[in-house]
Amino acid sequence: MIFQTYRTIADVNTTAGPHTLFVYAAEIVPSFIPMVIFAIFLIALLGSYFSQRRLTGSGDFPASFAAASFISTIIAFVMSLLPGLINNNVVIIMVVISVLSVVWLYLSRGDTGI
Repeated sequence: MIFQTYRTIADVNTTAGPHTLFVYAAEIVPSFIPMVIFAIFLIALLGSYFSQRRLTGSGDFPASFAAASFISTIIAFVMSLLPGLINNNVVIIMVVISVLSVVWLYLSRGDTGI
């Protein structure tokens, strides 16, 4: 029988900076950072939509979706600067979502002038 030992929090060099805790969490739970990115996306999406709705009386969901995808993509790019924190596939997926949100925003404007 083979037992795999996991790193504990005592094995992490936390004096190197607070980012080491996020890298540790990403190593132990691989879906941790994508869940953080998704939470940031939802907070930005709902915050932008309901803020527009409160200020103007109607919300623009495609614009809020595009803004949230840009914010999430920028945060994913920043996270990719730290080795071992985020998978490159997550960054690529966020870029694709940003491109699709811009296409959706462009097509939702009605008369595109083409």
